[in-house]
Amino acid sequence: MTPQLQTNRDLYLAVNRLSEEQKKCDRPLELYLLAVLNRSAAFCKRDSLTLSELYELISSGFIFEPMFFEEAWRDQYDQLPEGENGYVGWRATIIRQIVDLREMDECGTLKNEMRSFGVTAPRNSTWFNFEPIQYIECAMAGSFGGWEPDDDSDCDYVPGQVGVVSEDGSIQSINAEDMPHSIFEISSVTWEQMKDFNYCGQIYE
Repeated sequence: MTPQLQTNRDLYLAVNRLSEEQKKCDRPLELYLLAVLNRSAAFCKRDSLTLSELYELISSGFIFEPMFFEEAWRDQYDQLPEGENGYVGWRATIIRQIVDLREMDECGTLKNEMRSFGVTAPRNSTWFNFEPIQYIECAMAGSFGGWEPDDDSDCDYVPGQVGVVSEDGSIQSINAEDMPHSIFEISSVTWEQMKDFNYCGQIYE
């Protein structure tokens, strides 16, 4: 049963619970994304999703039937309309990530035990996260937030100071524990926000 979610905090906690439930899932990230892509067809006519629908899409990657990898995607990679708005642009983003993962697997990059420190895919995109749980947790943290310091999770403050953007646009340094925590309602999630979510899943540390 899909939970009814209203805020970024609700989504964060739901994703955190999902991560706990799927700890033993051995589905590789490529198959996870192929399953999400397959399930997403049900929403392709929509301009946006509710938070509960977003959660359903995230969780579908663990249980839904994956699409077959299409070899034509390799030749289409540079022409895929990743910059377009709407579902088309989001779908292109996911396909490019799937091609990256397939080609990193083929060239042995995914066997690199140090890959979580950052690797470059054959087509020059940077990757840090390679497991579905790691991917969705970093996607959530990097895009919508929702984490709080007393949460029962593996997240914690980074040591020392971090850079933040001030109201005038300048970069300032503050202690990590002094960073503001914002909980806000989300009435809908656009496909552009979904692209940010999936991109954070790839690169957020």
